[in-house]
Amino acid sequence: MTDEDQSTDHHVGDGNDGTSLGTTAARGFLWANLGIVVRYGSGLVLAAVLARTLSPAAYAVMVTLMIVTFYFDNALDLGMGAALVYEQEKGISRRVQVAFTANVALAGILAAVAFFGAPFIVGYFNLGGPSVAIFRCLAVVVLLSGLTTVPWALFTREMEFRTRSFVEVARDGTRLVVTIGLVVAGVTAWAVILGLIAAYAVWMVLTWVLVKFRPRPTWDRKIVGELWSYAWKLAGTRLLGILSLNGDYLVVGNRQSKPNYSLYYQAFRLPEVVMGGQLNAMSAVLFPMYSRVRAEGMDAVRNAMYAALRLVALFSIPVGVGLALVARDSMLLMYGRTVPQGVQTMELISLTGCVVGLGFATGDLLFALGKPGIMIRLNAVMVPSMLVAMWFVAPKGIEWVALVHLVTAVVFTGIRQLIVNRIVAAPLLPVLASLVPGVVVALFVAAAALPVRLLTGASLVSLVAIVAAGAAGGAVALVVYRPARAELGNLVAKIRG
Repeated sequence: MTDEDQSTDHHVGDGNDGTSLGTTAARGFLWANLGIVVRYGSGLVLAAVLARTLSPAAYAVMVTLMIVTFYFDNALDLGMGAALVYEQEKGISRRVQVAFTANVALAGILAAVAFFGAPFIVGYFNLGGPSVAIFRCLAVVVLLSGLTTVPWALFTREMEFRTRSFVEVARDGTRLVVTIGLVVAGVTAWAVILGLIAAYAVWMVLTWVLVKFRPRPTWDRKIVGELWSYAWKLAGTRLLGILSLNGDYLVVGNRQSKPNYSLYYQAFRLPEVVMGGQLNAMSAVLFPMYSRVRAEGMDAVRNAMYAALRLVALFSIPVGVGLALVARDSMLLMYGRTVPQGVQTMELISLTGCVVGLGFATGDLLFALGKPGIMIRLNAVMVPSMLVAMWFVAPKGIEWVALVHLVTAVVFTGIRQLIVNRIVAAPLLPVLASLVPGVVVALFVAAAALPVRLLTGASLVSLVAIVAAGAAGGAVALVVYRPARAELGNLVAKIRG
C-alpha cells in the first residue's frame, strides 16, 4: 500500500485514545451485543407474532424469505470487508472505494440471480406459484445490501461498535414496526418483504451518513488482486460456515412439511437470540482484536486465545444448558403450543450452541493470523458430511436433523481446536483449563433448574421458576468457585476501564 492510496476523507474514529485494547474490546462487545440483540430479538418477536397472524403457507414464505436473505447478505461480502479489517488501514482510501465498487458489481449480479431465480426458490421450498412475485422483490434488498456492506465494515475495522449498534437498532426497529403494521393492515405475506426493503434502506442511509462515506466508483485490478488474495479464502470459509450453521434449512424446507419446516425455524429462534446474538457480537470484537494483538507476538496471541476461550465458555456452556431446560415452556409461551418434536429440537440446538460457541474463539483467530484456508479445508469436509447425513435422517423428523448438528459440532470443533493449538504452540492442558469455569457454572445451573423442570408442567409459572432456579445455581457457582468469579470480575473491570 502506497501513500497515494490514502485519502483525506472523513472517517470513523481511529480508537487511539489511550484506552487499552482489552477495555476497547470489552466495551465493544457490549455495544456490538446491543445491536445484535435487537436484530435477533426483533426476529424472535416477528416469528411469535406472525405465527399467530399468518396462515401456515404465508408463514412458510416468511421463513424462506429470512433464510434466502441471509444467504444473499453473506454472499455479498466477498470477504472484501474483512480484508479491510485485516489490513487495519485508516480512512476512506482508494482501497475502500475499490472494495465498494467490486461489491456493488457483485450485488448487481446477485440481484439478477434473485429476480430470475425466484421461481426455482419457490419450487424448491414448495411454496406455491403466487409467491414468485414476492421473491422477485428480494432483488431490491440485495442491491441495498451491496451498497452498504463495505461502508459497514469500517465500523468493525475501527471498533466503533457504539455507533454501529445505533444503526442496527434503527434498521431492525424499522423492520419490526413496518412488518407488524402492514400485517395489522391485512397485507400478510407481502408485509415481510416490504419490511425488509424499508429496513435495508434505513441501514444504507444511516451507515453512509455516520461513516461519512461518499462513493466514488473506482476500479484498480492491482488493489482488487491484493484484497482478493486474502478475501477469497475468507469468502469460501464464510460460505461453508453459513452452510454448516444454516444448511439444515435447505434440507428441512425440501424434505419436511410446511408445519414442520416452520416448527424447525421456531425452535431456533430463542437460542439464536440468546446465544447466536451474543456470540456474533463477541466475534465482531474478537476479529479486530486478534488482528491488532498479532503484532505483539505469538505469546500475546496465545494468551488472547486463552482469555477468549474462558469468556466464551463461561457464557455459552451455562446458557446453552439453561436454554435446553426452558425449551418446553418457552415454546408454549412464544408460539402457543408445545409440540414434542419442536421441544426436542430446541433442546438439541441449545446444547449444540454450547459447543459451537467455543469455536468462535479459534475461528476468528485463524482469520486474524491470515490462515482462513485452514477453515476452508475443515469445512469442506464437515459441511458435505453434515448435509448428507441430514438429508437421510430428515424424513425421520426435525429432531434427527438437530442431532446431526450436535454430533457434527462436537467432532469438528474439537478438531479445529487441536489444529489451532499447534499453530499457536498452545499445550492442551491450559486450553482445557480455560473451559473449566464455564463447565462448573453449567453444572450448578443444571443441578438447581433440572428438578424444577422435571416436577412441573409447561406454563409461564414453570418457565419463571426454572429460570430463577438456574440463575440462583449460577450465582452460587460464582460465589463458591473463585476462577469463574475472577473471570467475570476481570471482564467488568475492563468495561469500566
